[in-house]
Amino acid sequence: MLKYSINKELLEITKQKAPSNIKLYPLISFAMKYMFKCKTDDDVDVLQYEIAGYRDAKIKTYVIEPKGCKEILPCIVYFHGGGFILRASATHYKIAKWYAQKVKCKIVYVDYRLAPKHPFPIPVEDCYSAYQWTILNADKLGIDKNKIGIGGDSAGGNLAASVTIMLKDRKQQLPVGAMLIYPVMDRRMKTESMKRYTDTPVWNAKLSKMMWKAYLKDTNADVKYASPMEAESLSFFPRTYIEVAEYDCLHDEGMDFSDRLQQEGVTVELHEEKGTCHGFEMALKSTILKNAMERRVNWLKEILYKY
Repeated sequence: MLKYSINKELLEITKQKAPSNIKLYPLISFAMKYMFKCKTDDDVDVLQYEIAGYRDAKIKTYVIEPKGCKEILPCIVYFHGGGFILRASATHYKIAKWYAQKVKCKIVYVDYRLAPKHPFPIPVEDCYSAYQWTILNADKLGIDKNKIGIGGDSAGGNLAASVTIMLKDRKQQLPVGAMLIYPVMDRRMKTESMKRYTDTPVWNAKLSKMMWKAYLKDTNADVKYASPMEAESLSFFPRTYIEVAEYDCLHDEGMDFSDRLQQEGVTVELHEEKGTCHGFEMALKSTILKNAMERRVNWLKEILYKY
């Protein structure tokens, strides 16, 4: 019997929990590299590029677009989750393809480098470089450079928020919107949900502690680019969409980030997914994800086509 009242549609994913040994993650990511690939299918075309990441290291970046697209379209630069320590999964690629198809936009999907081998600030700087690459190459990529949003799930939500802060600090073009799905927001791990959910399925506070230790290590870099809740101001943020899972150690971080954005005058659409745990997107056939995707797609269409 489950300890938490998690929706029965998520039963299969509640059997999953990330390993607590950080040494296993490079091996898992190595296997995932060959198990899960982002490829063209019947609904979308996928183009692969090798671009310059942080300090000119080469990173793979995918442009996912509606099948046979010949138009100039809006774009979302999207960063996958995985605790800064895991590669993108088949679920990540599937959902990115859904965004491209259902919103009618292009998705720039970034294969940023991972901790613990590549700790902060390498992953976030890779993501920043990919965002800049998108703007600089918009004409060649068939992207409307004035309609570029940003987004991510879990650690990817952190990267999306952190890149937005970087863009402001470095006086670069800001995204037209930010979509943050159960995002990681605060290295201090001081919320009530972080104290309460130490044994939840898929992800929990103990794993978050391991994640932060692997990601930050010893650094003199500006911590607000790792922990967006510690930024001096968030008033410059674009319209923002946030989803949080009910039984998730990251629940309160997403809620607190939403509250702070609104207090500083930012328009936020917030959804708390009742009966869910972290990573509920893995239940691809669930009505929970179906309803969430409808809301996300409607929101993305608004920021990319209406405003």
